[in-house]
Amino acid sequence: MNVVEETAGLASRVTRRLRKRGWTVSTAESCTGGLLASLITDISGASEWFKQGWVVYSNESKMRELGVDKSAFDEGEAGAVSHEVAVQMAQGARYQSGSDVAISITGIAGPGGATADKEIGRVHVAVVTEDYFLVRRMDYGDNDRLDNKRSFAAFALRLALETLDRVEGSEDTEPEAISAQAESAEIDTSGLDPSDEEWEGSMSWQGTKKTVAEEISEVDLASLTDWED
Repeated sequence: MNVVEETAGLASRVTRRLRKRGWTVSTAESCTGGLLASLITDISGASEWFKQGWVVYSNESKMRELGVDKSAFDEGEAGAVSHEVAVQMAQGARYQSGSDVAISITGIAGPGGATADKEIGRVHVAVVTEDYFLVRRMDYGDNDRLDNKRSFAAFALRLALETLDRVEGSEDTEPEAISAQAESAEIDTSGLDPSDEEWEGSMSWQGTKKTVAEEISEVDLASLTDWED
């Protein structure tokens, strides 16, 4: 089976799982440029389970559209290609769209964009659903740009399936009830190590926190000087 067939099969499995639960999904993509959303919507009847997708290539667009914090782009283990940005992209996509599941992708497809610490072929994917989040890093190496994009999308679909496996039967609260509290959800990553391959945890409901919508409305785009190529 080639990569194209694999990704189509994975997308079909994800949509079957969503339909079974009556759930919807949204996507937030950087380096894959909408490929993940395309794979999901290639399946007939996608309007039943696909809510919305974002292609947020620049740091500015990640902030403006999804509420990613400017501090997430700091140098070091963070930056545009990181667990921190991936999970904030997914969180923003879920709460902006009102979907039950959100999947985000940020990575370096090549042939440029590599740094001393982050080589071509690195990708970070996050999946957020209910009060649960899962973020994982993978390195595919210096492959063709299109091959890397396809590999990244396939990886995202596999992580979505794994996330659905982990949450099925573990939460009694109805999705509607979760959505009603969604704007109060906060993902606390302060105690997590950016160099870890995986982050996994639960969001806390804290009414005193700013909502995602409030954070987006207060973004100072003029203060952003770093752009992702």
